[in-house]
Amino acid sequence: MYRFRTSSGSAKLNLPHFKKKALNSWTAVQDTYFSTKDTFERHKVVFTVSTSVASVATAWLGYTLRHMHEKKVEQRLNSIENAMKSNFDMEHSEFKKLVGTSGTTTAAYIATAGTSLILGYGLGWRGGRWFANRKFRREQMKLLGQIKPRRWPLKFLRRPSLRFKADSSVKTSEPLPNDVPHAHAPTKPHPIFSLLHDFGLNATSVGYLQFAHTTNMAGGFVFEILLVMFCFCESAVGTRTKLLGAKKALSAASDDGICKSVVDPQGYVCQEHTVTTQDGYILSMQNIPHGRSGGSTRNRPPVLLQHGLLMDAITWLLSPPDQSLALLLADNGFDVWLSSTRGTKYSRGHTSLSTNDAAYWDWSWDELAAYDLPAIFLYVSSKTRQKLHYVGHSLGTLTALASFSKGQLVSKLRSAALLSPIAYIGQMTSPLATNAADNFLAEALKWLGILEFNPRGNAVLDLLKDICAKPGVDCTKLLTSFTGQNCCLNSSVVSSFLEHEPQSSSTKNMIHVAQMIRKGTIQMYDYGNADDNNRRYGQPTPPAYDMSSIPNDLPLFVAYGGADTLSDVKDVKLLNDSLKDHDGDKLVFQYREDYAHADYVMAVNAKQAVYNPLMTFFRLQ
Repeated sequence: MYRFRTSSGSAKLNLPHFKKKALNSWTAVQDTYFSTKDTFERHKVVFTVSTSVASVATAWLGYTLRHMHEKKVEQRLNSIENAMKSNFDMEHSEFKKLVGTSGTTTAAYIATAGTSLILGYGLGWRGGRWFANRKFRREQMKLLGQIKPRRWPLKFLRRPSLRFKADSSVKTSEPLPNDVPHAHAPTKPHPIFSLLHDFGLNATSVGYLQFAHTTNMAGGFVFEILLVMFCFCESAVGTRTKLLGAKKALSAASDDGICKSVVDPQGYVCQEHTVTTQDGYILSMQNIPHGRSGGSTRNRPPVLLQHGLLMDAITWLLSPPDQSLALLLADNGFDVWLSSTRGTKYSRGHTSLSTNDAAYWDWSWDELAAYDLPAIFLYVSSKTRQKLHYVGHSLGTLTALASFSKGQLVSKLRSAALLSPIAYIGQMTSPLATNAADNFLAEALKWLGILEFNPRGNAVLDLLKDICAKPGVDCTKLLTSFTGQNCCLNSSVVSSFLEHEPQSSSTKNMIHVAQMIRKGTIQMYDYGNADDNNRRYGQPTPPAYDMSSIPNDLPLFVAYGGADTLSDVKDVKLLNDSLKDHDGDKLVFQYREDYAHADYVMAVNAKQAVYNPLMTFFRLQ
């Protein structure tokens, strides 16, 4: 584990300290060298060509500047010599001896050549790095269908594409050229519209999309919104009944709950629980009281695991027992509790509302922090009569930090582990997330009346499963475009992921996250105008969550990765800065250069890399 700070406040330096600093510095030098070498090897031609071109260009520029300088000096000396001749009758040889000009020396040429070589190499290296980063980003964007592959110049044959499809042969939408009459467009329906029929769209809905496509009304962003609306949100016009029926058929084998469908087959004891929040939502919970080998359940410290955005409690059970955090904790002496947030498959109940009611989806993560987590904490602490440890991933870290900053839950908490922490996300680099936020996609869905954001459409899942079943197709890359380059996932865990995830959330919640990406702040939901904010908060702008208000003696274990494009290193640094007054021996930051967002819940080596240090941290509290 790596700590950004320790509890020592002394400025005294000793030999072990110097030795540790030297080893860390040497490790950093080695990491830089191998990273540079790897990057060069992967783009050798680009680096060689760019370095050569930059060196030649820099040398030419250097010699040109030197020549211009020498020419001006020579002109000035000639004018001085002419003046000396006219005034003092001085000969040229005497003047040359007096001035001592001997032309450009060899040393000057060597210095110019060396300088140009160094500058050229630096410029070429920067160009190669830029090319490598640009190439990686283009690969990510291709996975999203947001850049146009090379195509034949027959523009009237171009078609729109689904943004979620990873096949590079699919073309993106583009306007018809002005010189091609719309009447000459192909009359055969594009396969995309047949796929939309699989989602349960009626003829009117598909007809509108066809009309929008052929008349170029839906070029670019508008067409993408329509596709997302119809393909990913079950509340689109005329589709709800059919989609819900298909969804029930898909999940018929696991309607008995997470315990019976996922945990019991692994040989663990599991109990189903429900808890009702103060605002009426009925949440599903599971308790794994001990490990597979049995043993006493008395005095086992309870641990609550909270999943991230568009996920549910199955997040912690996707891997085999020796790799799943929930089952590892149970096997290592902890009393494990899992919870699923409102709106997910097993937590869709309410005391007075149904999922068809608009009021049911009128919540964001503000309510998860204010209602869901307090109800869950109270339930677990009352059942176990102990303070609990908490593990959050992604959005599960944000709701916890928001509650902690308000002074909630702390009295019932022993310690908290935050995996891929989401707090400040203004520097997020995930293309999918940032483009959706910058283009106000969630706001557009709400404006269209789509209040449930459900990415789990049957046609989409079938399509992805078919793609992943093809030989040579690595479906871990589907996650890469969203989470960053996960280092340590295998195909089986991705198949398990597609079997159970992703889950629904509210469109309002997605809007709230998008606001955080655009603003770079941690605030409550912004209703968009001063009047509505005043009615809700008593002030024209949303109140902020102050991370520095988290109690300084609360033990925190923060794990984040260098390849994570959702929980970016720069944003984690902002969180670290907010906790600068935290007790040094209560705050641990663990950094993994190769880990991305999904690695923290599904990596094959997460037990050794993250979970063992996490359990050690819990035992120390």
